[in-house]
Amino acid sequence: MDGTLITPTPPELGAGGPIPLSQAEVVAALAAFARRWRDPADSFRRRTEALVAPFPFAMVRVSLDALLDSLTPDALWRLIDSEGVRDACGVPLVGHVIAGNTPLLAWTSVLRALLMRSASLVKLPSGDAAEWGRLFHASLAEVSPALASSVELQRWAGGTRERDRALCESVDLVLAYGSDETINALRALCPPDTPLVGYGHRVSFGLVLDGADWDEAARGFATDILLYDQGGCLSPQTIFVEGDWGQAQFFAAGLADALAAAVPEYPLPHRDPRAAGRVREARALARMEAGTHLWEDHALRWTVIARPAAAFTLSPTHGVVSVQPLASRDALPAALAPVRRHLQGCALAAPSLTPPELAAGGLGVSYLCPPGRLQAPPLSWPQDDRPVLRSLLP
Repeated sequence: MDGTLITPTPPELGAGGPIPLSQAEVVAALAAFARRWRDPADSFRRRTEALVAPFPFAMVRVSLDALLDSLTPDALWRLIDSEGVRDACGVPLVGHVIAGNTPLLAWTSVLRALLMRSASLVKLPSGDAAEWGRLFHASLAEVSPALASSVELQRWAGGTRERDRALCESVDLVLAYGSDETINALRALCPPDTPLVGYGHRVSFGLVLDGADWDEAARGFATDILLYDQGGCLSPQTIFVEGDWGQAQFFAAGLADALAAAVPEYPLPHRDPRAAGRVREARALARMEAGTHLWEDHALRWTVIARPAAAFTLSPTHGVVSVQPLASRDALPAALAPVRRHLQGCALAAPSLTPPELAAGGLGVSYLCPPGRLQAPPLSWPQDDRPVLRSLLP
């Protein structure tokens, strides 16, 4: 796993693609794979339930169950037909560079390549999240040896230029996840005829509109904030509350209560000393701001900061979230302006989901959901508004 870069060698080249299965056979195999993982007695699921790093199974289950729901035959064919790629083949070999901030990123990326019958060369993250990728591959091998043989897993330290260059020169397309710096560095290593689809730094937010159930919204946001220690691109960093300053403070207090209640459900094995330092610094700086109110726990697991001005506030993550009043929905574009090009998702608490309203504002949000579902996007989610299967076409 840590040796010389190896390009996967599929058993044979299919017509127009490297995986010798029809798309219908791939769909059937992935549906069977999902059925096994839904079974509480499945040996691989039981092994993941024992994992505590980088995050305990109680956290990952929220994302895992949503992903498995995307792997029914009906859901997979809807995705395929929505992008017009029935019986199409992607590039022969996709190189995946996987970030380690969430455990299932390698699953999502490789599953999409498999649907397009593209082989995969996967650089797993250097941290504990790599174990989820290995278990995915091992369990896939039991369901479909042909699919598993088209996926090669590799691992090396991020930023190792020689290894990164070898990957970029070995594949037909690169899918890269990570910081903007990581994406730019990989793009510079790709040959001129090798495209790179990069998913760089992104941020998400919450929005509570007039008429929403505040208690339900607070419970949902507590889940969104605590999962993955708020380190995912879909983790909310600021929550806007439609109303005045007093209403924002009232919601912030309710969110703090919800976070305190949810911590036992989503525990962290330990708080990293560097993370603890960032949380303490964020709290100290917030106390120096005029008009802020803080709610915090002694274990540094979560921090709620109510700020009177409506402006997106970046978080150091680790459970630090800002709550701010929004005088009207028309004020939202201005409040999001500083991070507009980095926007990813929005958890919307409202009497009903209203995607057209957000789209009309030109906010660039690619994922809209109720609070509590930010970390549970489907396989079909068009991240950064890109088609997830058509992006893999030659």
